[in-house]
Order: sequence, then structure tokens, then C-alpha cells
Amino acid sequence: MKLIVDIGNTNSVYAILDGNNYVYKQRLSPNENIKNIINEISNYNLDFIAIASVVPKQTKFHIDAFQKHFKVTPFVVNHKNANVKLDVDNINEVGADRICNVKAALDIINSNCIILDFGTATTYDVINHKKQFIGGAIAPGIKVSALNLINKAAMLNETNLVFPEKYIGKNTKTNIQSGVMFSAIHSIEGMIKNIKLELNGNTDIILTGGFSQLISTKLNIKHKLIPNLTLDGINLIHKENINE
Repeated sequence: MKLIVDIGNTNSVYAILDGNNYVYKQRLSPNENIKNIINEISNYNLDFIAIASVVPKQTKFHIDAFQKHFKVTPFVVNHKNANVKLDVDNINEVGADRICNVKAALDIINSNCIILDFGTATTYDVINHKKQFIGGAIAPGIKVSALNLINKAAMLNETNLVFPEKYIGKNTKTNIQSGVMFSAIHSIEGMIKNIKLELNGNTDIILTGGFSQLISTKLNIKHKLIPNLTLDGINLIHKENINE
């Protein structure tokens, strides 16, 4: 069995693969204790651990914790071991999560591709017809945008980020929901439209990340919904490196 860990700025995701099947998946916020995860998965017989991280301090912390408890040395994804072509100004700036998204996408697409990952930020990862990652865009995440608005306005309160029934909200909660969620949809559709124009060809669209399932229900553009794309990419990169 293999433990796969995606360490992000807001949350970390822990998943266990038995062959090609996910048998465990948990999301942990920074203020939660990793010992809880270790206790939960201590009964699994782990042969491998693979990590992708955008938080260097957390990377070392996780490596030390896993080595101590499971006696397994984790594999850490980076641009040197991923076998992904990066046509950007500085390959060292490309986050491991984006590299993993591209790796997984390349396994299933045959044309240009835009990957939208809804996390702390909303990232647009763009692959051209040569199967190169050529950059993209980074926008504030949906939750980040909402919390920033709420924190700046004294009369606003934290609200559930779901789509309201109508654009015109009748109270503070539905006003925020409409403004944040519907604005996000129109922004996303506009970004996709213009990125596709620059790619000039057939383009696959893939959604992944925390808000992907919710956004998928309202997005009026043909797309694939793959919630585990980053985890799949980590697994593929690890498999290539150990010839699994």
C-alpha cells in the first residue's frame, strides 16, 4: 500500500492507495495534529510514501514524522524527478502541486489542456499540443476572496459558500453567496475562453481541488471533473521513479 500526501498552504490531503484504489482519504487543516492521521492509518501496511508539497517547513516535518513512525523514507516530488516538460521562465517557481496536476492530465489527454485547481488559490495550469506546461494564471481562491470581503466589512458575517437560487440576494448571506459564487463562475468562463484563444486549437478542460465539484454543476463549458488529479499525479511520478 502507498500513502500519498499533498501538502498545501491551507490544507493537506492524505490518501492511501491499495493498487489503483483509494481506500483512505482525509483532509487536515494546519491547526490539526498530524498525529491524528498517523494514528488513523497506523494499521495500514505501508510500502511507500510519496509527498508533494508547497510548504518546505511542512515537508521536513512530515518526512521526519513518517520515518519515525512507519520506518519508510518518503519520496518527494520535484521538477527534476517528475519528467514533465516545463516551458516557463523559471522552472524553480512551479509548485509541486501544479507539476502533479500536469503529470496526471498528460496521462489522459491528447490535446491542449487547461487544468483548474480550486484551492487556496485558483490556478490555471496550461498544457500545449506539444505536451508542455507553458504556464497559466493564479487568482485568489473562492474562499480567500469571500473571507477577505467579510473581514474588511464590519456588517458582514462568515457564510456558507454555495450557489444561491437567484442572482439577486435578499439578505446579507445570499448577497455574499451571489457575489462570490456567480462572479467566480463568470470569471472562470472568461479566463477559459481567452486562454483557449491563445492556445488556438482543441482544448480539454479539467477541474480539480476543493471547490471543483460545486463549480462543475454551474460551469457552462464542457469539462472533466477529476477531484483526485493531484494525488493521481503524485502516484504516477512515484511509480515512474521506482519502476513500479
